[in-house]
Amino acid sequence: MSAPKKPHQYLYRNWVSYAGGIVAVIGLLLVLFAVLLGFGMHEPSPYFGIFTFVLFPSIIAGGLFVVLVGMRFEARRRVKSGVAEALPYPAIDLNDPKMRTRFAIAAVVGAILLVVFSFAGYNGFLLTESVGFCGETCHVMKPEHTAYMNSPHARVRCVECHVGEGAGWYVHSKLSGVRQLLAVTFKTYETPIPTPVHDLRPARETCLHCHWPEKFGKAQLYQRPHFRYDEKNSAEQITMLIKTGGGGENGAGIHWHMFIENEVEYVSTDSHLQEIPWFKVTRRKDGSATEYTSTEKPLNKQQIDGMLKHKMDCMDCHNRPAHGFEPPDIAVDRALSAGNISTTLPFAKSMAVDALSRQYVDEKAAHEGLKTDVTEFYAKKYPDIAATRVKDIETAIATLVAIYDRNVFPEMKVSWNTYPSNIGHRNWPGCFRCHDGKHQTPDGKVLTNECKLCHTEPMRGPQSGMGEAMRQAEQNWHPWEIPEKHLAIKKHANIPCFECHLAGRRPKTECKDCHH
Repeated sequence: MSAPKKPHQYLYRNWVSYAGGIVAVIGLLLVLFAVLLGFGMHEPSPYFGIFTFVLFPSIIAGGLFVVLVGMRFEARRRVKSGVAEALPYPAIDLNDPKMRTRFAIAAVVGAILLVVFSFAGYNGFLLTESVGFCGETCHVMKPEHTAYMNSPHARVRCVECHVGEGAGWYVHSKLSGVRQLLAVTFKTYETPIPTPVHDLRPARETCLHCHWPEKFGKAQLYQRPHFRYDEKNSAEQITMLIKTGGGGENGAGIHWHMFIENEVEYVSTDSHLQEIPWFKVTRRKDGSATEYTSTEKPLNKQQIDGMLKHKMDCMDCHNRPAHGFEPPDIAVDRALSAGNISTTLPFAKSMAVDALSRQYVDEKAAHEGLKTDVTEFYAKKYPDIAATRVKDIETAIATLVAIYDRNVFPEMKVSWNTYPSNIGHRNWPGCFRCHDGKHQTPDGKVLTNECKLCHTEPMRGPQSGMGEAMRQAEQNWHPWEIPEKHLAIKKHANIPCFECHLAGRRPKTECKDCHH
Protein backbone atom coordinates (compact mmCIF):
# COMPACT_ATOMS: atom_id res chain seq x y z
CA MET A 1 0.00 0.00 0.00
CA SER A 2 1.43 3.36 -1.07
CA ALA A 3 1.95 6.18 1.45
CA PRO A 4 -0.60 9.03 1.43
CA LYS A 5 0.33 11.97 -0.78
CA LYS A 6 2.18 14.60 1.13
CA PRO A 7 0.39 17.99 0.90
CA HIS A 8 2.31 20.99 -0.41
CA GLN A 9 4.04 22.94 2.32
CA TYR A 10 2.60 26.37 1.31
CA LEU A 11 -0.79 27.24 2.78
CA TYR A 12 -1.94 29.22 -0.26
CA ARG A 13 -2.10 26.01 -2.27
CA ASN A 14 -5.88 25.60 -1.99
CA TRP A 15 -8.84 26.40 -4.23
CA VAL A 16 -10.20 29.23 -2.02
CA SER A 17 -6.90 31.11 -2.10
CA TYR A 18 -6.56 30.49 -5.83
CA ALA A 19 -10.02 32.00 -6.37
CA GLY A 20 -9.06 35.01 -4.24
CA GLY A 21 -5.87 35.45 -6.23
CA ILE A 22 -7.79 35.41 -9.50
CA VAL A 23 -10.21 38.04 -8.15
CA ALA A 24 -7.28 40.24 -7.04
CA VAL A 25 -5.61 39.96 -10.45
CA ILE A 26 -8.89 40.86 -12.18
CA GLY A 27 -9.22 43.92 -9.90
CA LEU A 28 -5.63 44.93 -10.68
CA LEU A 29 -6.22 44.63 -14.43
CA LEU A 30 -9.41 46.69 -14.11
CA VAL A 31 -7.52 49.45 -12.26
CA LEU A 32 -4.77 49.54 -14.89
CA PHE A 33 -7.31 49.57 -17.72
CA ALA A 34 -9.35 52.34 -16.08
CA VAL A 35 -6.25 54.48 -15.44
CA LEU A 36 -5.14 54.15 -19.08
CA LEU A 37 -8.68 54.91 -20.25
CA GLY A 38 -8.81 57.95 -17.98
CA PHE A 39 -5.77 59.50 -19.68
CA GLY A 40 -7.71 59.56 -22.92
CA MET A 41 -10.83 61.19 -21.42
CA HIS A 42 -11.10 64.98 -21.50
CA GLU A 43 -13.30 65.25 -18.40
CA PRO A 44 -13.88 61.91 -16.63
CA SER A 45 -17.11 61.85 -14.66
CA PRO A 46 -17.02 61.39 -10.87
CA TYR A 47 -18.62 57.97 -11.39
CA PHE A 48 -15.58 56.94 -13.44
CA GLY A 49 -13.35 58.02 -10.56
CA ILE A 50 -15.41 56.02 -8.06
CA PHE A 51 -14.90 52.86 -10.12
CA THR A 52 -11.19 53.53 -10.75
CA PHE A 53 -10.06 54.60 -7.29
CA VAL A 54 -12.63 53.06 -4.96
CA LEU A 55 -14.51 50.08 -6.41
CA PHE A 56 -11.74 48.35 -8.41
CA PRO A 57 -9.10 48.69 -5.63
CA SER A 58 -11.73 47.28 -3.27
CA ILE A 59 -11.94 44.23 -5.54
CA ILE A 60 -8.18 43.76 -5.19
CA ALA A 61 -8.40 44.08 -1.41
CA GLY A 62 -11.35 41.68 -1.34
CA GLY A 63 -9.42 39.13 -3.41
CA LEU A 64 -6.40 39.33 -1.09
CA PHE A 65 -8.69 38.89 1.89
CA VAL A 66 -10.11 35.71 0.31
CA VAL A 67 -6.53 34.44 -0.18
CA LEU A 68 -5.88 34.89 3.55
CA VAL A 69 -9.18 33.23 4.43
CA GLY A 70 -8.23 30.26 2.23
CA MET A 71 -4.85 30.01 3.96
CA ARG A 72 -6.58 30.08 7.34
CA PHE A 73 -8.95 27.30 6.40
CA GLU A 74 -6.06 25.28 4.95
CA ALA A 75 -4.11 25.63 8.20
CA ARG A 76 -7.09 24.43 10.23
CA ARG A 77 -7.64 21.52 7.88
CA ARG A 78 -4.07 20.41 8.30
CA VAL A 79 -4.27 20.65 12.07
CA LYS A 80 -7.35 18.45 12.07
CA SER A 81 -5.73 15.95 9.67
CA GLY A 82 -2.62 15.68 11.85
CA VAL A 83 -0.14 16.87 9.26
CA ALA A 84 0.46 20.36 10.61
CA GLU A 85 3.56 19.43 12.61
CA ALA A 86 5.08 17.75 9.60
CA LEU A 87 4.60 20.90 7.54
CA PRO A 88 6.30 23.83 9.25
CA TYR A 89 6.28 26.98 7.16
CA PRO A 90 9.76 27.16 5.64
CA ALA A 91 12.19 29.79 6.78
CA ILE A 92 13.45 32.26 4.21
CA ASP A 93 16.78 30.93 2.96
CA LEU A 94 18.10 33.26 0.30
CA ASN A 95 20.87 30.76 -0.51
CA ASP A 96 18.19 28.53 -2.01
CA PRO A 97 17.64 29.55 -5.68
CA LYS A 98 13.96 28.57 -5.56
CA MET A 99 13.46 30.56 -2.37
CA ARG A 100 15.19 33.59 -3.93
CA THR A 101 12.90 33.37 -6.95
CA ARG A 102 9.78 33.11 -4.77
CA PHE A 103 10.95 35.94 -2.56
CA ALA A 104 11.62 38.15 -5.59
CA ILE A 105 8.18 37.40 -7.02
CA ALA A 106 6.55 38.19 -3.67
CA ALA A 107 8.53 41.44 -3.38
CA VAL A 108 7.55 42.53 -6.90
CA VAL A 109 3.86 41.70 -6.28
CA GLY A 110 3.98 43.52 -2.95
CA ALA A 111 5.59 46.58 -4.54
CA ILE A 112 2.97 46.62 -7.32
CA LEU A 113 0.15 46.36 -4.78
CA LEU A 114 1.73 49.10 -2.65
CA VAL A 115 1.95 51.41 -5.67
CA VAL A 116 -1.61 50.58 -6.76
CA PHE A 117 -3.10 51.12 -3.30
CA SER A 118 -1.10 54.32 -2.73
CA PHE A 119 -2.12 55.67 -6.12
CA ALA A 120 -5.75 54.68 -5.62
CA GLY A 121 -5.83 55.99 -2.06
CA TYR A 122 -4.39 59.37 -3.00
CA ASN A 123 -6.65 59.80 -6.01
CA GLY A 124 -9.60 58.47 -4.04
CA PHE A 125 -8.97 61.22 -1.50
CA LEU A 126 -8.80 63.83 -4.28
CA LEU A 127 -12.01 62.41 -5.74
CA THR A 128 -13.93 62.78 -2.48
CA GLU A 129 -12.69 66.39 -2.25
CA SER A 130 -13.78 67.25 -5.80
CA VAL A 131 -16.78 69.33 -6.85
CA GLY A 132 -17.97 66.53 -9.12
CA PHE A 133 -18.08 64.03 -6.26
CA CYS A 134 -19.89 66.46 -3.95
CA GLY A 135 -22.44 67.66 -6.48
CA GLU A 136 -22.87 65.11 -9.28
CA THR A 137 -22.70 61.62 -7.77
CA CYS A 138 -25.93 62.08 -5.83
CA HIS A 139 -29.24 63.23 -7.38
CA VAL A 140 -30.22 64.75 -4.02
CA MET A 141 -27.61 67.47 -4.56
CA LYS A 142 -28.87 68.47 -8.01
CA PRO A 143 -30.54 71.74 -6.88
CA GLU A 144 -27.55 72.90 -4.84
CA HIS A 145 -25.00 71.86 -7.47
CA THR A 146 -26.94 73.55 -10.28
CA ALA A 147 -27.16 76.79 -8.29
CA TYR A 148 -23.47 76.51 -7.37
CA MET A 149 -22.40 76.18 -11.01
CA ASN A 150 -24.23 79.45 -11.76
CA SER A 151 -22.84 81.33 -8.75
CA PRO A 152 -19.87 83.71 -8.29
CA HIS A 153 -18.23 80.95 -6.20
CA ALA A 154 -18.34 78.34 -8.99
CA ARG A 155 -14.53 78.15 -9.00
CA VAL A 156 -14.29 77.63 -5.26
CA ARG A 157 -14.32 73.94 -4.34
CA CYS A 158 -17.14 72.78 -2.08
CA VAL A 159 -14.74 71.52 0.60
CA GLU A 160 -13.10 74.93 0.99
CA CYS A 161 -16.31 76.23 2.57
CA HIS A 162 -17.99 73.08 3.87
CA VAL A 163 -14.84 71.48 5.35
CA GLY A 164 -11.97 73.95 5.46
CA GLU A 165 -8.54 73.22 6.87
CA GLY A 166 -7.56 70.87 9.68
CA ALA A 167 -8.00 67.19 10.51
CA GLY A 168 -10.87 67.73 12.94
CA TRP A 169 -13.30 69.14 10.39
CA TYR A 170 -12.10 66.66 7.77
CA VAL A 171 -13.05 63.75 10.02
CA HIS A 172 -16.31 65.52 10.90
CA SER A 173 -17.19 65.89 7.22
CA LYS A 174 -16.43 62.25 6.39
CA LEU A 175 -18.55 61.00 9.28
CA SER A 176 -21.33 63.30 8.14
CA GLY A 177 -20.85 61.93 4.62
CA VAL A 178 -21.39 58.37 5.85
CA ARG A 179 -24.67 59.44 7.46
CA GLN A 180 -25.73 61.17 4.25
CA LEU A 181 -24.78 58.10 2.18
CA LEU A 182 -27.00 55.92 4.36
CA ALA A 183 -29.83 58.46 4.05
CA VAL A 184 -29.58 58.40 0.25
CA THR A 185 -29.28 54.61 0.13
CA PHE A 186 -32.37 54.04 2.24
CA LYS A 187 -34.18 57.17 0.98
CA THR A 188 -34.57 58.70 4.44
CA TYR A 189 -33.36 62.17 3.39
CA GLU A 190 -35.62 65.20 3.65
CA THR A 191 -37.03 66.97 0.62
CA PRO A 192 -36.20 69.75 0.14
CA ILE A 193 -32.79 69.64 1.78
CA PRO A 194 -33.25 71.64 5.00
CA THR A 195 -31.34 74.88 5.43
CA PRO A 196 -29.44 76.49 6.97
CA VAL A 197 -26.80 73.89 7.79
CA HIS A 198 -26.75 74.22 11.56
CA ASP A 199 -23.35 72.56 12.05
CA LEU A 200 -21.65 74.58 9.30
CA ARG A 201 -18.15 75.70 10.12
CA PRO A 202 -18.02 79.34 11.33
CA ALA A 203 -17.50 81.91 8.56
CA ARG A 204 -14.37 83.28 10.25
CA GLU A 205 -12.69 79.90 9.60
CA THR A 206 -13.67 79.65 5.93
CA CYS A 207 -14.99 82.85 4.27
CA LEU A 208 -12.33 85.06 5.81
CA HIS A 209 -9.54 83.13 4.11
CA CYS A 210 -10.49 85.09 0.98
CA HIS A 211 -12.51 88.03 2.29
CA TRP A 212 -10.90 90.61 4.56
CA PRO A 213 -13.60 92.44 6.53
CA GLU A 214 -11.25 94.95 8.13
CA LYS A 215 -10.49 96.26 4.63
CA PHE A 216 -14.12 96.78 3.69
CA GLY A 217 -15.39 100.30 4.09
CA LYS A 218 -16.85 101.79 0.97
CA ALA A 219 -20.12 102.10 -0.87
CA GLN A 220 -20.90 100.01 -3.94
CA LEU A 221 -22.72 101.13 -7.08
CA TYR A 222 -25.72 98.91 -7.74
CA GLN A 223 -27.31 98.95 -11.19
CA ARG A 224 -30.06 96.51 -12.04
CA PRO A 225 -31.78 96.30 -15.42
CA HIS A 226 -35.55 96.35 -15.07
CA PHE A 227 -38.31 95.91 -17.63
CA ARG A 228 -41.90 96.96 -17.17
CA TYR A 229 -44.84 94.61 -17.49
CA ASP A 230 -46.25 96.61 -20.39
CA GLU A 231 -46.57 95.72 -24.07
CA LYS A 232 -43.26 97.36 -25.00
CA ASN A 233 -41.32 95.78 -22.11
CA SER A 234 -40.13 99.32 -21.34
CA ALA A 235 -36.46 99.18 -20.39
CA GLU A 236 -35.43 100.88 -17.16
CA GLN A 237 -32.62 100.77 -14.66
CA ILE A 238 -32.72 100.86 -10.89
CA THR A 239 -29.59 102.54 -9.51
CA MET A 240 -28.45 103.11 -5.95
CA LEU A 241 -25.37 103.16 -3.76
CA ILE A 242 -25.16 100.33 -1.27
CA LYS A 243 -23.49 101.50 1.94
CA THR A 244 -21.51 98.30 2.44
CA GLY A 245 -19.19 99.81 5.02
CA GLY A 246 -16.67 97.84 7.04
CA GLY A 247 -16.22 95.82 10.16
CA GLY A 248 -13.08 97.39 11.55
CA GLU A 249 -12.55 99.71 14.48
CA ASN A 250 -14.64 102.45 12.89
CA GLY A 251 -17.18 100.04 11.46
CA ALA A 252 -20.12 101.64 9.71
CA GLY A 253 -22.68 100.79 7.06
CA ILE A 254 -24.13 97.32 6.57
CA HIS A 255 -20.96 95.58 7.73
CA TRP A 256 -21.36 97.23 11.10
CA HIS A 257 -22.99 93.92 11.94
CA MET A 258 -19.66 92.12 11.53
CA PHE A 259 -18.41 90.24 14.56
CA ILE A 260 -15.18 92.24 14.84
CA GLU A 261 -16.16 95.29 16.89
CA ASN A 262 -19.79 94.37 17.49
CA GLU A 263 -21.34 91.07 18.46
CA VAL A 264 -24.97 90.30 17.68
CA GLU A 265 -26.76 87.39 19.33
CA TYR A 266 -30.28 86.35 18.40
CA VAL A 267 -32.88 83.63 18.83
CA SER A 268 -35.18 82.27 16.16
CA THR A 269 -38.50 80.48 16.39
CA ASP A 270 -38.15 78.64 13.06
CA SER A 271 -35.54 76.29 11.60
CA HIS A 272 -34.85 78.61 8.63
CA LEU A 273 -33.90 81.49 10.96
CA GLN A 274 -36.46 83.81 9.39
CA GLU A 275 -38.44 84.65 12.53
CA ILE A 276 -36.25 86.60 14.99
CA PRO A 277 -38.21 87.79 18.04
CA TRP A 278 -35.16 88.81 20.12
CA PHE A 279 -31.57 89.90 19.64
CA LYS A 280 -28.81 91.59 21.61
CA VAL A 281 -26.05 93.91 20.37
CA THR A 282 -22.81 93.98 22.39
CA ARG A 283 -20.15 96.61 21.65
CA ARG A 284 -16.74 95.15 22.31
CA LYS A 285 -15.09 98.52 22.86
CA ASP A 286 -16.96 99.38 26.06
CA GLY A 287 -18.90 96.16 26.73
CA SER A 288 -22.27 97.90 26.57
CA ALA A 289 -25.21 95.86 25.36
CA THR A 290 -28.70 96.60 24.05
CA GLU A 291 -31.54 94.09 23.76
CA TYR A 292 -34.39 94.32 21.27
CA THR A 293 -37.63 92.35 21.49
CA SER A 294 -40.39 92.03 18.91
CA THR A 295 -43.56 93.88 19.87
CA GLU A 296 -45.53 91.63 17.54
CA LYS A 297 -44.31 88.30 18.90
CA PRO A 298 -42.82 89.15 22.32
CA LEU A 299 -40.89 86.66 24.43
CA ASN A 300 -40.31 86.85 28.18
CA LYS A 301 -36.87 86.46 29.78
CA GLN A 302 -37.49 82.85 30.78
CA GLN A 303 -38.36 81.90 27.21
CA ILE A 304 -35.32 83.70 25.81
CA ASP A 305 -32.95 82.09 28.33
CA GLY A 306 -34.22 78.65 27.31
CA MET A 307 -33.66 79.17 23.58
CA LEU A 308 -30.57 78.52 21.47
CA LYS A 309 -28.52 81.70 20.95
CA HIS A 310 -27.02 82.23 17.50
CA LYS A 311 -24.01 84.48 17.02
CA MET A 312 -24.44 86.53 13.88
CA ASP A 313 -21.73 86.14 11.25
CA CYS A 314 -21.39 86.44 7.45
CA MET A 315 -23.74 83.54 6.77
CA ASP A 316 -26.71 85.18 8.51
CA CYS A 317 -27.00 87.67 5.65
CA HIS A 318 -24.95 85.94 2.93
CA ASN A 319 -26.85 82.71 3.50
CA ARG A 320 -26.85 81.69 -0.18
CA PRO A 321 -23.35 82.76 -1.30
CA ALA A 322 -22.85 79.81 -3.65
CA HIS A 323 -26.34 78.33 -3.90
CA GLY A 324 -28.63 81.20 -4.85
CA PHE A 325 -31.91 80.74 -6.69
CA GLU A 326 -33.23 83.69 -8.72
CA PRO A 327 -36.86 84.83 -8.51
CA PRO A 328 -38.57 84.58 -11.93
CA ASP A 329 -38.92 88.34 -12.49
CA ILE A 330 -35.24 89.04 -11.87
CA ALA A 331 -34.18 86.07 -14.01
CA VAL A 332 -36.40 87.32 -16.87
CA ASP A 333 -35.00 90.86 -16.50
CA ARG A 334 -31.49 89.46 -16.90
CA ALA A 335 -32.53 87.43 -19.94
CA LEU A 336 -34.13 90.47 -21.57
CA SER A 337 -31.08 92.60 -20.81
CA ALA A 338 -28.74 89.97 -22.28
CA GLY A 339 -30.85 89.61 -25.42
CA ASN A 340 -31.77 85.98 -24.70
CA ILE A 341 -35.41 87.05 -24.90
CA SER A 342 -36.23 89.67 -27.50
CA THR A 343 -37.50 92.89 -25.97
CA THR A 344 -39.54 93.52 -29.13
CA LEU A 345 -41.84 90.57 -28.43
CA PRO A 346 -45.01 92.18 -27.02
CA PHE A 347 -45.57 91.60 -23.30
CA ALA A 348 -42.51 89.32 -23.18
CA LYS A 349 -41.77 90.17 -19.54
CA SER A 350 -45.36 89.70 -18.36
CA MET A 351 -45.88 86.51 -20.34
CA ALA A 352 -42.55 84.98 -19.24
CA VAL A 353 -42.94 85.68 -15.51
CA ASP A 354 -46.49 84.32 -15.47
CA ALA A 355 -45.45 81.17 -17.34
CA LEU A 356 -42.51 80.53 -15.00
CA SER A 357 -44.62 81.12 -11.89
CA ARG A 358 -47.02 78.27 -12.61
CA GLN A 359 -46.77 75.02 -10.66
CA TYR A 360 -45.63 71.93 -12.62
CA VAL A 361 -45.49 68.33 -11.39
CA ASP A 362 -42.10 67.57 -12.96
CA GLU A 363 -39.50 68.90 -15.39
CA LYS A 364 -41.13 67.30 -18.43
CA ALA A 365 -44.47 68.91 -17.62
CA ALA A 366 -42.70 72.23 -17.03
CA HIS A 367 -40.94 72.16 -20.40
CA GLU A 368 -44.18 71.31 -22.20
CA GLY A 369 -46.17 73.86 -20.19
CA LEU A 370 -43.72 76.69 -20.87
CA LYS A 371 -43.73 75.92 -24.58
CA THR A 372 -47.53 75.80 -24.64
CA ASP A 373 -47.93 79.05 -22.67
CA VAL A 374 -45.61 81.03 -24.93
CA THR A 375 -46.85 79.66 -28.26
CA GLU A 376 -50.54 79.96 -27.33
CA PHE A 377 -50.06 83.49 -25.98
CA TYR A 378 -48.73 84.80 -29.29
CA ALA A 379 -50.96 82.56 -31.43
CA LYS A 380 -54.08 84.00 -29.77
CA LYS A 381 -53.11 87.63 -29.17
CA TYR A 382 -50.50 88.27 -31.87
CA PRO A 383 -51.03 85.75 -34.71
CA ASP A 384 -48.88 87.79 -37.13
CA ILE A 385 -45.92 87.65 -34.75
CA ALA A 386 -46.54 83.94 -34.13
CA ALA A 387 -46.27 83.35 -37.86
CA THR A 388 -43.34 85.63 -38.70
CA ARG A 389 -41.09 85.43 -35.62
CA VAL A 390 -40.93 81.71 -34.98
CA LYS A 391 -37.19 81.79 -34.22
CA ASP A 392 -37.52 84.56 -31.59
CA ILE A 393 -40.37 82.68 -29.92
CA GLU A 394 -38.40 79.42 -29.90
CA THR A 395 -35.40 81.22 -28.39
CA ALA A 396 -37.63 82.70 -25.68
CA ILE A 397 -39.01 79.24 -24.88
CA ALA A 398 -35.52 77.75 -24.65
CA THR A 399 -34.45 80.58 -22.34
CA LEU A 400 -37.44 80.08 -20.03
CA VAL A 401 -36.77 76.34 -19.88
CA ALA A 402 -33.14 77.07 -18.91
CA ILE A 403 -34.26 79.55 -16.22
CA TYR A 404 -36.72 77.00 -14.84
CA ASP A 405 -34.14 74.19 -14.81
CA ARG A 406 -31.69 76.39 -12.89
CA ASN A 407 -34.14 77.29 -10.15
CA VAL A 408 -36.98 74.77 -9.77
CA PHE A 409 -36.65 71.05 -9.00
CA PRO A 410 -40.04 69.38 -8.46
CA GLU A 411 -38.55 65.98 -7.56
CA MET A 412 -36.78 67.62 -4.59
CA LYS A 413 -39.74 69.90 -3.79
CA VAL A 414 -37.65 72.98 -4.56
CA SER A 415 -39.69 75.87 -5.94
CA TRP A 416 -39.06 79.59 -6.41
CA ASN A 417 -39.60 80.46 -2.74
CA THR A 418 -38.13 77.37 -1.02
CA TYR A 419 -34.78 78.91 -0.12
CA PRO A 420 -34.95 82.53 1.06
CA SER A 421 -32.00 84.84 0.52
CA ASN A 422 -31.25 87.24 3.36
CA ILE A 423 -29.32 89.75 1.26
CA GLY A 424 -31.56 92.78 0.97
CA HIS A 425 -35.30 92.59 1.46
CA ARG A 426 -36.93 92.67 -1.97
CA ASN A 427 -38.12 89.08 -2.35
CA TRP A 428 -37.74 87.72 1.19
CA PRO A 429 -37.72 89.30 4.68
CA GLY A 430 -33.91 89.50 4.81
CA CYS A 431 -33.02 92.72 6.65
CA PHE A 432 -36.62 93.11 7.82
CA ARG A 433 -36.22 90.07 10.07
CA CYS A 434 -34.87 92.61 12.56
CA HIS A 435 -35.28 96.02 10.89
CA ASP A 436 -39.06 95.82 10.58
CA GLY A 437 -39.90 98.72 12.88
CA LYS A 438 -41.35 96.26 15.38
CA HIS A 439 -38.29 95.50 17.55
CA GLN A 440 -37.66 97.76 20.50
CA THR A 441 -35.61 98.06 23.67
CA PRO A 442 -37.13 97.85 27.19
CA ASP A 443 -37.20 101.66 27.31
CA GLY A 444 -39.18 101.89 24.05
CA LYS A 445 -36.43 102.70 21.53
CA VAL A 446 -37.43 101.18 18.17
CA LEU A 447 -34.77 99.72 15.86
CA THR A 448 -34.77 101.87 12.75
CA ASN A 449 -35.95 100.63 9.38
CA GLU A 450 -34.99 103.80 7.56
CA CYS A 451 -34.04 102.88 3.98
CA LYS A 452 -31.25 105.47 3.70
CA LEU A 453 -29.40 103.82 6.56
CA CYS A 454 -28.08 101.11 4.22
CA HIS A 455 -28.47 102.57 0.73
CA THR A 456 -29.26 105.79 -1.05
CA GLU A 457 -32.77 106.30 -2.36
CA PRO A 458 -33.08 104.23 -5.55
CA MET A 459 -33.31 106.11 -8.83
CA ARG A 460 -35.30 104.83 -11.77
CA GLY A 461 -34.52 105.93 -15.27
CA PRO A 462 -33.31 104.82 -18.71
CA GLN A 463 -30.66 102.15 -18.90
CA SER A 464 -27.12 103.51 -18.96
CA GLY A 465 -23.69 102.08 -19.63
CA MET A 466 -21.98 99.95 -17.01
CA GLY A 467 -20.75 102.12 -14.16
CA GLU A 468 -22.07 105.34 -15.62
CA ALA A 469 -23.58 107.67 -13.05
CA MET A 470 -27.24 108.31 -13.72
CA ARG A 471 -28.61 111.82 -13.67
CA GLN A 472 -31.16 112.74 -11.05
CA ALA A 473 -34.34 110.92 -11.96
CA GLU A 474 -37.39 113.00 -12.79
CA GLN A 475 -39.86 110.29 -11.75
CA ASN A 476 -40.39 108.40 -8.54
CA TRP A 477 -38.10 105.41 -8.25
CA HIS A 478 -40.96 102.96 -7.65
CA PRO A 479 -42.76 102.08 -10.92
CA TRP A 480 -46.11 101.75 -9.17
CA GLU A 481 -47.49 104.31 -6.74
CA ILE A 482 -49.55 103.09 -3.81
CA PRO A 483 -52.74 105.19 -3.84
CA GLU A 484 -53.04 107.70 -0.99
CA LYS A 485 -56.31 106.16 0.17
CA HIS A 486 -54.49 102.87 0.73
CA LEU A 487 -51.69 104.52 2.69
CA ALA A 488 -54.30 106.08 4.97
CA ILE A 489 -55.00 102.58 6.30
CA LYS A 490 -52.73 102.05 9.30
CA LYS A 491 -51.57 98.56 8.32
CA HIS A 492 -50.53 99.84 4.89
CA ALA A 493 -48.25 102.56 6.21
CA ASN A 494 -45.13 100.38 6.27
CA ILE A 495 -45.68 97.51 3.88
CA PRO A 496 -42.27 95.81 3.48
CA CYS A 497 -41.00 95.23 -0.06
CA PHE A 498 -41.12 91.44 0.10
CA GLU A 499 -44.85 91.45 0.86
CA CYS A 500 -45.50 92.57 -2.72
CA HIS A 501 -42.37 91.23 -4.42
CA LEU A 502 -42.59 87.74 -2.93
CA ALA A 503 -40.43 85.31 -4.91
CA GLY A 504 -42.33 83.09 -7.31
CA ARG A 505 -44.98 85.44 -8.64
CA ARG A 506 -45.57 88.78 -10.32
CA PRO A 507 -45.52 91.75 -7.87
CA LYS A 508 -48.83 92.57 -6.23
CA THR A 509 -50.49 95.70 -7.58
CA GLU A 510 -54.18 95.17 -6.89
CA CYS A 511 -56.27 94.91 -3.70
CA LYS A 512 -57.36 91.41 -4.71
CA ASP A 513 -53.72 90.28 -4.71
CA CYS A 514 -53.74 90.43 -0.91
CA HIS A 515 -57.42 90.50 0.01
CA HIS A 516 -59.41 87.55 -1.26
